[in-house]
Amino acid sequence: MFCAYLDLSMTTESVAENLVALSAVPGIGRRTLARIYYHRRKHRWFWADFWVLKVSIIEKIPLAEKVVLAIQNWKREHEIGDFYAVLQKKNIRVITIGSKEYPQLLAQSEYPPVLLFAKGAVLDPCPQLPIAVVGTRQVTSYGRAVTTEITKQLCQVGATIVSGCMYGVDTVAHQAALAEKARTIAVLGFGFDHVYPAEQLPVFDAILASGGTILSEYVPDTGPKKGNFIARNSIVAGMSRAVVVTEAAKRSGSHTTAQFALESGRSVCAVPGPIYSPYSEGTKWLVNEGAVLVTSADDILSELGIDSTGAGVGSRSTKPELQEPLEQEIIAILQTGPQRSEALFERLSCSFAEYQACLTKLELSGYLERNGEQIAICY
Repeated sequence: MFCAYLDLSMTTESVAENLVALSAVPGIGRRTLARIYYHRRKHRWFWADFWVLKVSIIEKIPLAEKVVLAIQNWKREHEIGDFYAVLQKKNIRVITIGSKEYPQLLAQSEYPPVLLFAKGAVLDPCPQLPIAVVGTRQVTSYGRAVTTEITKQLCQVGATIVSGCMYGVDTVAHQAALAEKARTIAVLGFGFDHVYPAEQLPVFDAILASGGTILSEYVPDTGPKKGNFIARNSIVAGMSRAVVVTEAAKRSGSHTTAQFALESGRSVCAVPGPIYSPYSEGTKWLVNEGAVLVTSADDILSELGIDSTGAGVGSRSTKPELQEPLEQEIIAILQTGPQRSEALFERLSCSFAEYQACLTKLELSGYLERNGEQIAICY
């Protein structure tokens, strides 16, 4: 009987397997999944107890009655590992928050998804300069030209281009990055069993063939829905240092991407357009609301405090004085020797988002360096 209680459920693969199963339950969205994940992280209960809906767990998370019923109904027809096995057969990776592939900027954003699905190249969790380039689906010749030029300039200073892989500005941005042989990341508003619209398939294939990555927070059979694209926008913004809107109508989905960026403390930039074009009204509105007007990559780099000659990209020539107690605590621990990221986090009394934000700040300031899961102090 004792063997049944060996805590194999704490392994990374088991956590991913159970989160994948939960994400397949109708009615369980990003916030409910996160609430379950963080409650378990704190209280260390067994997944087996959760799936039999043990009252002491369900009431403390807590879960609404309709969610409990949805889990019960799902369990009658499925085994926990079924969906995870399907993903492996389809070469779809599972990335959980806190794992070595999870984007660190996304982990620091408002309401990051605890689970991502990925195809293509393995993600660098802390790329040098991730920039989102977004805008209207009805891109004009002007919008195509400025999107191509600004994306090209960004790629030439080492940027990774993030966008939503829809037709219009998204596709132009991805294609411009591919032309520069730069890294590009596409975020979908549906699962990998779908290509929407079907005409986007060549873009998907080109991104994967070039060493890019495609991400989704949805199980493969999830179809395209309006709400999914809004949630997709939060990921595009969350994993980027800045959001650049190159062309947009007055009522544009790119406005939600900009709003998510602001909520996560990221820069929002907008490109001006012809004054009589309806697809310039959205960028004009953003500028009026406080977005930075930009006409080149240099303007974007300036907004981010980066020297346009490249000296400021990843520059660590000077180290600002440590002000925050958490920064001082992390450096004090690292002075005793290199640490694995998970082990370091377990020694601190802070949230995971605070931890990731502090690590990124210390790395950019030149205090520490990361090699996979290993973190060491820089002298």
